[in-house]
Amino acid sequence: MDYFTLYQKSLEKPDWYWQEYAEKLKWFDKWSTVVSKGKYVARWFVGGKTNIALNAISHAGTALVWYGENGEKIELTYNELERAVKGLSSEFRAKGIKKGSRIAIYTPNTPQGIISVLSSAWVGGIYTIIFAGLGEEAIKKRLDDFQPDYIITANYTVRRGNKIPLFIKGDLIFREKNEVQEIKELVEKGDKDNEAEKIESNEPLKVMYTSGTTGRPKGIILPHGAWMVGDYTVFNLMFDLKQGDIVLTTSDMGWITFSRIMYGTLLHGSTFVFMEGAPDYPKNRLVKIIDELRPKVLFTSPTLLRTLRKYDLKLPRVEFLATAGEIFDDQTWEYAKTFAERITDVYGQTELGYVVGIPYSLENIEPKPGYAGVPFPGALLETVDDEGKPVYDKPGYLICKTPFPTQFIGVLNNSEKFASYFSRFGYHDTGDIAIINNPYVKIVGRSDDMIKIAGHRITTGEVENVLMEVNGVKEVAVVGVPDEVKGEKMIVFVVGNNIDPEKIREKTRKSLGPIYVIDKVIEVNRLPKSKSGKVVRRILRDLVLGKEVDPTILEDPDVVNEIKEVVKSGLY
Repeated sequence: MDYFTLYQKSLEKPDWYWQEYAEKLKWFDKWSTVVSKGKYVARWFVGGKTNIALNAISHAGTALVWYGENGEKIELTYNELERAVKGLSSEFRAKGIKKGSRIAIYTPNTPQGIISVLSSAWVGGIYTIIFAGLGEEAIKKRLDDFQPDYIITANYTVRRGNKIPLFIKGDLIFREKNEVQEIKELVEKGDKDNEAEKIESNEPLKVMYTSGTTGRPKGIILPHGAWMVGDYTVFNLMFDLKQGDIVLTTSDMGWITFSRIMYGTLLHGSTFVFMEGAPDYPKNRLVKIIDELRPKVLFTSPTLLRTLRKYDLKLPRVEFLATAGEIFDDQTWEYAKTFAERITDVYGQTELGYVVGIPYSLENIEPKPGYAGVPFPGALLETVDDEGKPVYDKPGYLICKTPFPTQFIGVLNNSEKFASYFSRFGYHDTGDIAIINNPYVKIVGRSDDMIKIAGHRITTGEVENVLMEVNGVKEVAVVGVPDEVKGEKMIVFVVGNNIDPEKIREKTRKSLGPIYVIDKVIEVNRLPKSKSGKVVRRILRDLVLGKEVDPTILEDPDVVNEIKEVVKSGLY
């Protein structure tokens, strides 16, 4: 069907649109109402009972392929995955873990981790996944907030050739034996009479933590059946997945992106491929995996693509390339075209789900470089100014005016925070700044990444996109710091080879206007990146201001001292 036709019909007849996709999934009891709007968010498929784990494992063929960093490879069929899930969920029930129990999963990217996730959903537990690369303090904050009834951990993770012990010991500890043995034992315990719990569509499935501006992590509560339908729909629209299709991701299971891809793949009966450790260790690791499996979809991040481009690596061809989590710059897009037949950036947030991308299964829509894509059917997006008035073709606050099935249903232990998403504009405020050039959506940055110079606003993303065009610039990050005269001034951190600061200033003046004056250009060897690969501008800003920073959230904490010395020396 034509994209524009379906999009309009989805807004006019949301019940008809969403029911079409929901009926492709398994339900114990049918819903009475497709969507019922509430004060902030909607209830979906009201009264309908289902189980996302049952829907994820009720297929044939290969379900999972896992690659260890040291060359290990494990494949699980859907039959084996089902038996393993039934085996672990039987253990849960024997220990009193049941519907509504809270389960914390603190494991690296392993088959045991995925089995733990699916087993939690199978018994109707509410689970959270804690990224295995977090520091001890960050882990404790999440556990204190979540208050789990049961904790699943592993003894260690592997990254760049190093075996790294994990901080917390749990009620169930994996990696006390080797992978194959532990999985085999779970498969052998599988009881065919073990039935999935029936869960009402709007009951909680999981709590996914995101960073809060106050330093307190936000526990985003996501619904069970509603989230399942929304995730299934989006992956159907983008890739038209079928049984036997292979989806490869470089994401980590501690992040919401991994959950979306894992469920989106398994719900279609396709094969989900993932890995432990760094995808560029060794440098040609990803090349070898793609060459071996020839996946239909590669789902990764712009950061990794930029890294591979720096290595001058040529990836084997894939039909679909999808990226998420950050802005997809023009140079990286050109690199992606050298190996991907179809490219989509995908935009969403933990609180809302994926609402922007390219639905390739529909007609008359193509990607537009520099833009995240178009709103998926069912998502009415708008950009507004400070007063909430619509703005077009220029930066504005991105809001979602329609409910969406993957939308959150609360913030754990923080109802005030939940309400704040809807208080300013009366609709879901994403916290992002975007430009809508009908129908395309360009994400230009977070609203808290906005810099205001002499009353003129600009996002860090807009400036960074322009500066990536300067010859020799490999990476760049822009931050705003207080200025007595203009309110704020811009500081540019650049990775490159002897970049002339005046070229940076000239490019900014010519492309963005004379008002946007850069105060300092600081050349560094690398930028501080989180363990999910995102540049942490807050740390750069604090270093310029002489504040203490917490380096434990970074992939490599040593980068803080490196940049601190450069800033302190003034030799840039």
